[in-house]
Amino acid sequence: MNVKRRDLNRQRITQDIELAFLHDYRQKGIDGVSISGICQRCGISRSTFYLYFEDKYAVLQGVEDRLLGCLWGICGELPDIVDHHNHASDNALRVIAHIRENMAWYRALLGRHGDPMFLYRWKKDIDRSLRLKLLQRGVPEEDAVFQGVMFASALIGLYTYVVLEYPDIPDRQLCRYMDGLLIRILD
Repeated sequence: MNVKRRDLNRQRITQDIELAFLHDYRQKGIDGVSISGICQRCGISRSTFYLYFEDKYAVLQGVEDRLLGCLWGICGELPDIVDHHNHASDNALRVIAHIRENMAWYRALLGRHGDPMFLYRWKKDIDRSLRLKLLQRGVPEEDAVFQGVMFASALIGLYTYVVLEYPDIPDRQLCRYMDGLLIRILD
């Protein structure tokens, strides 16, 4: 029981640190985040912060890794591309739900103070997932490369627009746009 309480406390402190980080990051970018500001906002000492994170970059890296890990868990194994046409897939709806649940982070990471490496890593994951499916279906490698890159770039552009400009778009409508992108890229 004591171990469980310690784990819950550790989880709470980690979340508090991440939320304090987010507060400054979304307004000022990584250069505007300070360890002392995080500690003050959380009500913890610097030594407590360093028990959890090496520095402010480790906080950002941890959040990005968690978000991208969740996305890869959802999309790492795409359903057959042919089955994906003309309907909103469960994967797409799960991605949308994940983004909505983490909207504050996505706004910060995709906004003007965001991390370009997050975008790069996300695009690489989308590209890798689609490219693998295309190659399995016998698409020539050069075509799979271009289709993967185009879809990843277009999809990230769509997500960025939705997160920053049109967050209230209905899920099914967004899925139709996502399906439309995929259909256009594959044609």
